[in-house]
Amino acid sequence: MQKLVIVTFVLRAFGFVLVLLSLFGHDLILNVFPGLEGMSINPIFYSGIGVYFVGALIYFFVNKKRRADRRREEIAEAEQRAFQSSARGQDQDGDQDA
Repeated sequence: MQKLVIVTFVLRAFGFVLVLLSLFGHDLILNVFPGLEGMSINPIFYSGIGVYFVGALIYFFVNKKRRADRRREEIAEAEQRAFQSSARGQDQDGDQDA
């Protein structure tokens, strides 16, 4: 699962870079892709937003699952501690009665 979280960060970073390139890097884009000269660079902007959105959406669901798993583990630990302390209390009560 950790690899998937890293992939989401990479996707979001790549989307952010694409958006910045489309806003401030017109000359760089035209040097790398000379066929785009005279055309709109909006597809690069929209691609950046799309890639960022996909990364954020995947991270949202992965993080939601991680939080639910962590919450289940904490509840299980709390129940285990509660049962252990109640068992100790019953043992001590039994010793005092004798």
